Amino acid sequence: MTVRDVAGEDIRIVDGKEVFQSLSSLAFRSKRVDCLLDAKGVGEFARMTDTLFKQLRARGINTKCVTEITSENLQLCKDLEKYVELLHTPRPAGNFFLFDKREFAAYIDAAGNRSRLLIASNPSFVDGQRFLFDTVLERALTARQRVIEIAKGTSGEFITTINDPAKIKALVIDLAMTASYEIAVLFSTTQAFFAAERQGILDALGKASERGAAVKILVMYDQSVKDLSDSKLRLPNYNVQVNYLIQFLPTKITTIIVDQAKCMTIEVNDDTKDTFEDAIGLATYSNSESTVFSNVSIFESLWIQSELDKQNKARQTYFKLFKGFKIKDEIYNRRWTVGQQEGAKEPGTD
Repeated sequence: MTVRDVAGEDIRIVDGKEVFQSLSSLAFRSKRVDCLLDAKGVGEFARMTDTLFKQLRARGINTKCVTEITSENLQLCKDLEKYVELLHTPRPAGNFFLFDKREFAAYIDAAGNRSRLLIASNPSFVDGQRFLFDTVLERALTARQRVIEIAKGTSGEFITTINDPAKIKALVIDLAMTASYEIAVLFSTTQAFFAAERQGILDALGKASERGAAVKILVMYDQSVKDLSDSKLRLPNYNVQVNYLIQFLPTKITTIIVDQAKCMTIEVNDDTKDTFEDAIGLATYSNSESTVFSNVSIFESLWIQSELDKQNKARQTYFKLFKGFKIKDEIYNRRWTVGQQEGAKEPGTD
């Protein structure tokens, strides 16, 4: 059905199979797509990542989506975030799209059926919807900010001390399983790294990277540590970076930071013990902003130092490589004549 208004601009309503085709056509010929999705809509569109949003990203079309991110739809939002710039606003109403801020499309509910789509290009109408979207956008949180809010929970900040090794291990695994964006782990001793491998913690970190979390690991350098990390963590489907520390740390503490929202520090009482339970002591678990920030700062400083050490080692290897070559200076002389006929003698010769 098509209706023409007094301004001469088309307002169309499509239904059935034409809904997705029309939506895709509008998106693919745009340079920018903005959308506002309610809680129900984000679930529907997250399942369209392979059929629409993935193609938009592949074509370089800038897509921005504002929705409500909750603990219930967090995984769906993470799937959607792979392809769009995702932001959070509380309790959005309706589902609509803006294409280059010149065309508008919205789902129309009819007795609970979302099989109809309203498409409009009337400038005054589209400008009103653009103003609405920009207003919501100004107040929206980034997805990362919202995830941190969810991670902190509604109970506010907390600092908890745990002395049960089994609970500590379970919590470490749970932190890895629930990470959304990144995990940073500092092993202050090589034995702590090996203990983590025996307890399946390295496997959990690898699987977290498969789900999209970027994993960074810092550990004291040792050839056996490097061999283990290469075999366990350098897999094609893993997103894990391992950097090595050269200088020994003054404390024996394993630190785990998740999404820069939660952190756990675990005391290593005796790193000569074979089991994780026997080696560790007390653990402190917190979402306190000051505590997390302090640990993030320490980790980032050590990470930068490890990068500098790696570059310095590469330079030293380079210089040693060329130091073994005996290179002597040689001067090559050759007379060049310009425009001289073949067989003619050079000036000054007999």
